[in-house]
Amino acid sequence: MLNVFETGDASFRLSDQHDQDVGWIRGAALGFDGFATEADALAAAVAGSAALTEYLERLTGSGSVGARAAGAARGRVHVVHDGAYEWVSRGKVPLARLYRPERDATERQRRRTFAVEFVLPSYVKAGAAVSASQVLHRAITRGTAAETQAGATASGAAAREDTVPIGSDSIALR
Repeated sequence: MLNVFETGDASFRLSDQHDQDVGWIRGAALGFDGFATEADALAAAVAGSAALTEYLERLTGSGSVGARAAGAARGRVHVVHDGAYEWVSRGKVPLARLYRPERDATERQRRRTFAVEFVLPSYVKAGAAVSASQVLHRAITRGTAAETQAGATASGAAAREDTVPIGSDSIALR
């Protein structure tokens, strides 16, 4: 379950059933925090991006969003830096911003875990962003649970340390 609390104009705090902060909405940015590893954050970016694409198709009533995204987002999942942000990308398509734990910030301001942030199209207003947060949270938490279970029931074949399995895909880490 995801709880949404308004914190300002087009700004919301997202928390879980234990009232632990798990994300945010700030204008056209929708983020989720709390990933212990880069691999977990990459998996969340992939699952969240797919869920966001499907949600936007339902919102607009057209299949063009998914068709463009599916056609362009092929290839290996990797992290790229554009000079301002690190992005989780598939092929040449950015899926979500990647935020790393901060080591140099003051204790109060420090991010302790990895986070991903999705940039919403300009036509997505606050109400739709809240709905999108519910959809993405569900996809990300289901994806994390499925990956955990798949890892626990793996047939003993060791995965390469620089890849993370995501469904039938493999995410390459730097």
